[in-house]
Amino acid sequence: MSRTCDVVVAGGSIAGLAFASEAAKLGLSVLVAEEHLEVGEPEKCDGLVSLRGLRRYGYPPGAEVVQDRIDCAVLHSPSGKRFTVNADGLDVVVLDRSAYDKQVAAAAEAAGASIMTGRRVGEVTETGDSVTVKAGDEEVQAKFLVDATGPASSPKHGILPAAKYEVEGEWIREHVVEVFLDARKYPGFFAWVIPFGEHRAKVGAAGRGVSPFRALDGFLEGRSTTVLRKVAAPIYIGGPAQRFVRGRRIYVGESAGQVKPTTAGGIMTSIAGAAAAARWVSSSIHEGRPSLPAGYQKEWEGDFMKEMKAMLRLRGVFEKLSNQDLEGVFSVLAASKLAQKLSKTDFDFHATALLGALGVPGLLRIAGLVASAEVRSLLLER
Repeated sequence: MSRTCDVVVAGGSIAGLAFASEAAKLGLSVLVAEEHLEVGEPEKCDGLVSLRGLRRYGYPPGAEVVQDRIDCAVLHSPSGKRFTVNADGLDVVVLDRSAYDKQVAAAAEAAGASIMTGRRVGEVTETGDSVTVKAGDEEVQAKFLVDATGPASSPKHGILPAAKYEVEGEWIREHVVEVFLDARKYPGFFAWVIPFGEHRAKVGAAGRGVSPFRALDGFLEGRSTTVLRKVAAPIYIGGPAQRFVRGRRIYVGESAGQVKPTTAGGIMTSIAGAAAAARWVSSSIHEGRPSLPAGYQKEWEGDFMKEMKAMLRLRGVFEKLSNQDLEGVFSVLAASKLAQKLSKTDFDFHATALLGALGVPGLLRIAGLVASAEVRSLLLER
């Protein structure tokens, strides 16, 4: 069997589905090939997101998709110190990601896109002005291939193994996200608790050179917990890919590294990338100018690269902090008005907000406490 279309999208991720929806609205024929039998399954993302960001790009979730609304975030130091940020005014929610992906898939199909499940994209051949794509047992000829396969295509240096459980327990605080920092237990990352209902949460752990499942089991030890579901889901923290466009292959979402290096969250930034890519690809096809899609990367970077660089800077610092350093940082945070400032910022641009709120005095105080000269230079670099 064979068919033709304007664009084949490899992967029914949120980025792939948003691209399909936007491109179909712009008059392109789009085929999405999703390897799993059902869009949104298995659910690997915790779904913590700002409604502001989703509204900004035209994909607000339906009320039935929202599992919880977040009132505050609590960071825990290795010794148990706490730093709390009031998130009541930040419009942060937890989504049922499977249901949300299905919502975006329905929007794509309503716009005219076709979605095939149980079809993995295999061999891709680029010849002149087209690509030939093997999708399951079909051969599809298209003008462009959009890669939205996620970690499978992400730059390998940025992949970090992670373990995630859905759990039930009386200790879980509804409407409160909790982050647990410990350079020994979770080097380079952290453990987290994201509530999604009464006494239910999505908990996870990741760290360089550790077994994430062992780390997560250790975190849950001593907490009376019923595990409802376990997921092994690598996360990407390496920053944007060097190139979003290679010939007639367009990379969006996690495949393009459009994910926050600090938290690995990327729903909004991926949707933004998909929408920009759809506009540039549409113009390219309608105008017969195959080089136009390269403009998509410049547009996305114009919106997000400042934030991405700030996050990469923070990640460079964070990965080198010892537990002693972390305790010192918490002392500075507790003594500042940082929590009050952060409660009025944009959740989607938390790195630039954090650096701006700390300012030079705050950075100097932290630099004076950390043990490593390398970390101090990273903190104060311009």
